Amino acid sequence: MADKDKGRRTAKTAGTPHPEESGGPGEIDRYREILAREPSSLVFAALSEAYRRRNMLDQAIAVCKKGLHHHPGFVSGRVALARAYVDKGETDRAVKELEKVVLSAPDNLIAQRLLLAVYEEKQDWDRLEKTVHRILSLDPQDEEARRIWQRLRMRRGGESGGKAAGEGPEEILTRTLAELYASQGYHHRAFEIYRKLSIREPGNPAIHERLADLKQQIVQRGSRVRKRGGAAEASAE
Repeated sequence: MADKDKGRRTAKTAGTPHPEESGGPGEIDRYREILAREPSSLVFAALSEAYRRRNMLDQAIAVCKKGLHHHPGFVSGRVALARAYVDKGETDRAVKELEKVVLSAPDNLIAQRLLLAVYEEKQDWDRLEKTVHRILSLDPQDEEARRIWQRLRMRRGGESGGKAAGEGPEEILTRTLAELYASQGYHHRAFEIYRKLSIREPGNPAIHERLADLKQQIVQRGSRVRKRGGAAEASAE
């Protein structure tokens, strides 16, 4: 029960529509009638949302899975499935669905904000930071993303004694230098330069977009190294 309640809080944090907006029994019956006439109709996503708002989570998940079998690329359907998983407390499954969405549609802010809420709840700092930058690249004024970005900066400052490694009064911070590091495979160094540039220019979406890309490359590289068991290679950079 606690997991389910926690999941509902996460969904609300991510901007889920208020239950009073729709979702009554009449609406459910109407959507079911449409699906009975047209089994391949895209209305399955709306029906899933109506089920979810009435806490009929198993039905919401089932109708989405069936609909996505016919329309695997329907983004709204996959987001609806993820929301139902979140409300049920099955956040790992929700993440899998949302990552499929952002892979095909990285500018989908609904999916990105849901991921933001889930990653913060899971304290998955790497993926949380990547998602923060992706959101800020799309909407530099997003209040929740900016709040979490400030929290991540404070957390990082605490871990490094309040000062980022390598920081000095004569440090050169330019995108050209960062991209030079990135082209040589030094993604961590490039990321650090862009991170500091983002502090100078917090409203610059291009910087946050590049940070998101670099963070993803770092995470993927770390995953490959762990699979190979190459801890020594991971520390080479």
